[in-house]
Amino acid sequence: MVSHSTPTRPIPAELLDRIALLRTDADLMDDYARRLFATAASLNGRVAAPEWSRPTLARQAAACRTTARQLRAAAEALLSQTGTGPRRSRRRPAKSAILPATDRR
Repeated sequence: MVSHSTPTRPIPAELLDRIALLRTDADLMDDYARRLFATAASLNGRVAAPEWSRPTLARQAAACRTTARQLRAAAEALLSQTGTGPRRSRRRPAKSAILPATDRR
């Protein structure tokens, strides 16, 4: 049995660079989210920390994770436009960190 495949055309270097940049930016946004969640967690039990700081940091971290997913989706969309399909397996979405409750007195 003979199978036919669609010939692939080379992907322009500029497009590959853009895709790599989008993926790098997504990784950076994931790192920012981890840092924000860690900072929010470190504020637990600190009397000097404003009450609004933990929830605000958690919202910013969630926004970073959303942005990272969108950047990866944009990279995959660009790659799919070339007709070659995905070249890199997609990461599983990161689990949201659950911050422990504060114990303010």
